[in-house]
Amino acid sequence: ANQWAGMSNIVKRAGVAGPVFISIGDAPGLQKFLELNPNIPKEFAFVDDTPDLDAYTAAGFASIGSAFPDMDNMKMPDLGGQWMDYAASVMAISPVDVARPSLSKVLRLGGTFVIGDDKVLYAWADTVPGDHPDVKSVLKAIGINQ
Repeated sequence: ANQWAGMSNIVKRAGVAGPVFISIGDAPGLQKFLELNPNIPKEFAFVDDTPDLDAYTAAGFASIGSAFPDMDNMKMPDLGGQWMDYAASVMAISPVDVARPSLSKVLRLGGTFVIGDDKVLYAWADTVPGDHPDVKSVLKAIGINQ
């Protein structure tokens, strides 16, 4: 998300609204995430807080273990040297409902879409956490050159 936020001016100059970030969780978790990631504009951040993850299900996103990654493209997520901050905050932003404990939301994967004129111009479904496309490659694929 921070990489996309860093490209927002390039995307905006190309006439694209966004990026928009949708995650699993609730409002307090989103607020904590935004506090830890101040470069991400809050007006572009949303959560799917439905019990059955309606937005993620509609997008066709899988759960950890239901898809197998391309090991050639695996990379560690870039946390910008913030490993300790991440480790300390992971439970505060993880989508675990203490009233209905379940790992199904924690295990759900996400993806990347570019939508224009009601058409999907680019689609990517993560196979493991951190398995996301290179932002510059996505922009190039849809004709935006930096």
